[in-house]
Amino acid sequence: MFYQMKRIVVKEGHSSQVIDRFSKKGMLIEQQEGFLDKQVLVKKSRRGDEEVLVMISWKSEQDWKNWEKNPDHIAGHKAKIGQPKPDYIVESSQEVYEAI
Repeated sequence: MFYQMKRIVVKEGHSSQVIDRFSKKGMLIEQQEGFLDKQVLVKKSRRGDEEVLVMISWKSEQDWKNWEKNPDHIAGHKAKIGQPKPDYIVESSQEVYEAI
């Protein structure tokens, strides 16, 4: 199994916007061959910046790579070129992991 982890840090009070975006059912990614599951995790904090992790499970690394090369996926990212990221996003990153 292969995991894609997106880490998004947002200003206090804005984690719900990220959660809403990634929690929707019926997203294009869910129709991709090899997609297994998507979980949205929120780091508990009392105050300050909030952290959201989006963990996407794939059958294999190749399935994930196929998604990354999917024309619809690429088009979605290209549509955002030139648009500023939302001001509530402090930082974001992505890592990938293979289950052993």
